[in-house]
Amino acid sequence: MRAGKISRRIVLQSFTAGTTGDPSPAAGTWTTVATVWAERLDPKGIERAVGSMVQAAEATQGYSIRYRSDVDPTWRLKDGSEIWRIEAVLPGQTRDRELILLVKRLDPDDEA
Repeated sequence: MRAGKISRRIVLQSFTAGTTGDPSPAAGTWTTVATVWAERLDPKGIERAVGSMVQAAEATQGYSIRYRSDVDPTWRLKDGSEIWRIEAVLPGQTRDRELILLVKRLDPDDEA
């Protein structure tokens, strides 16, 4: 992972359920876990990074970030005003140095 390519600041967020136990988005909040530098990958970059995995065809976008052991596929990420649901968290080309986040874009009005 080259430092010059990780030029985007993204926000990783996890969902915290409300105290009522209701799992709907209205009953909880998204909490920022970390703000990290990332490289936004084009579809060809995603395919090179994850090989022949079927998940690459399902994702609309990919982000490469420095390795973190806590990233969970139930999280979402924000890239500017865009909100993306994390579909998969995969090791990058250099294990324990980077992660590939395969994501799908959420509707701006959808907080889930």
